[in-house]
Amino acid sequence: MSEEKKIGLGLYIHVPFCGKICDYCDFFAISAPERLHLEYLDLVSREILTFSESRPGLLEQVETVYIGGGTPSVLSPELLQRLFSVLRCAGVPLEGLREFTMEFNPESCTEDRLSVAMENGVNRASLGIQSFDSFLLSQIGRRHTADVGENALKLLSSTKNLRVSADLMFNLPGQSLESFLGDLERLSDYPLGHISFYGLKVDPASRLGRRIERGELSVDEDLYAPMYAQGVERLAGKGFVRYETSNFAREGQESLHNLNYWRRGEYLAFGPGAHGFLDGVRFYAPEMYARWREYVRKGLPRDMLTLDVVGHQEAVAECFQLSLRTKYGLDLSELGSMGASIDSLVLNRWLERGYITQKGSVIALCGDGWLFMDRVVEDLFCNCRVEKA
Repeated sequence: MSEEKKIGLGLYIHVPFCGKICDYCDFFAISAPERLHLEYLDLVSREILTFSESRPGLLEQVETVYIGGGTPSVLSPELLQRLFSVLRCAGVPLEGLREFTMEFNPESCTEDRLSVAMENGVNRASLGIQSFDSFLLSQIGRRHTADVGENALKLLSSTKNLRVSADLMFNLPGQSLESFLGDLERLSDYPLGHISFYGLKVDPASRLGRRIERGELSVDEDLYAPMYAQGVERLAGKGFVRYETSNFAREGQESLHNLNYWRRGEYLAFGPGAHGFLDGVRFYAPEMYARWREYVRKGLPRDMLTLDVVGHQEAVAECFQLSLRTKYGLDLSELGSMGASIDSLVLNRWLERGYITQKGSVIALCGDGWLFMDRVVEDLFCNCRVEKA
């Protein structure tokens, strides 16, 4: 993929349902009966069509679509078909998209759902494996077993004309370094173009957080750094390049939709709590399902959206936070065009420590800089001079 090629308007659709809420989950997701799935389809369809009427022609400009959750594959094939039909009716060019991703969970990754998705233009699947150890999966409240995950992988990776990404988690309760690296080896042996792995972040209010608080489970924080560093090294040996802190791809297999996020591109969003960015404003609809239902039924009133107008200072901050989390880094000349510059003493300090590298006008994380990304980015931004717009 050309690094310079601009990625156009994106579209994200949030499906809030899961068959079971994982013990660590801090996303907005609900376990709900199928009758609520039907109501959701009616509501999200109305939301999409109402927006389409208010901004004629805009949905026709969409280049990437990402259906996430929650668990989109928990919807029946019939409801998925309805969702795709509504998108097409609203003007989204499903067959002409540069990338069309749908998330699957192993227990609901079935041939009939996959068939409906691909018949409607889906050309990329993202599968949440998390681990190949059934005991670890049960420890974090995942619904599937290792065998179910393996079968889903086989189905997706053997399907023609489908790009496949799979996710793993690390630093799980009771997980050893050898166990995680074994998962990576096993996953990377499949014909995948993209792998993501994420360190477990425990929300104290989650079911898992409460179990850890009671001493029933524990996480060895000392394993985080070696798991991450050796995981990166292991994937590099298999031809997967880290292009974002938690995302690895073979050449040309990067997620275009997510790259658009990290490059501060615009994207629309539908569904409860779905975040979008348009005309310099970041926004999201009500997260609670009942409140979102009210929002849709009232015709998408702007005063029910949460809005964040991105001013000049905020735009500069986003450049730091988003650019430096990717291998493409931060272009200091582009920063200069925004009237901002980094204190040279601070920049040189991180260069000398080997946490960042500089090539021409571009700085990027390297070495242990990836592990201490938050600290590096905060220090650089806090020592950045920003002129008024």
